[in-house]
Amino acid sequence: MSAADPSEFVDRFAAFWSAPSPDRLDEVLGDRVRLVTPMTPDSATLEEARASFAEIFELITDLTGEVRRWGATGDGVLIELTLSGRIGGRPVSLDATDRIVIGEDGRATERISYFDPGPLVLTALRRPRAWPGLVRSRLRRLRR
Repeated sequence: MSAADPSEFVDRFAAFWSAPSPDRLDEVLGDRVRLVTPMTPDSATLEEARASFAEIFELITDLTGEVRRWGATGDGVLIELTLSGRIGGRPVSLDATDRIVIGEDGRATERISYFDPGPLVLTALRRPRAWPGLVRSRLRRLRR
């Protein structure tokens, strides 16, 4: 797949988010990939991305995503999706838009995610069961 044919990438992206796992990130992300997302440190490699996603999946259990719509850009795609999961046992969902640059191997070389993290933070703060995961995430970030 090339950047000129993004539909195959979007299919893999949607399949990934139907049952996401840090171990499956190489299905959509290249080895050298720049990730920018609210609430997590920027990452530049697949291994850093796996660490960030592991933290996210620890905080937001049962996290899945559903692609709502997408469009091709000159070097990749814009994807609108709804992410849903549970924080401290309480349901949470948010809408996000990802701007993705697709490399020659058909995997993302850059992903910038745009969403309002406020609902996630408020839900986590209201759920004491979520606090240990939130604290662990913050401590890991301080160690980096």
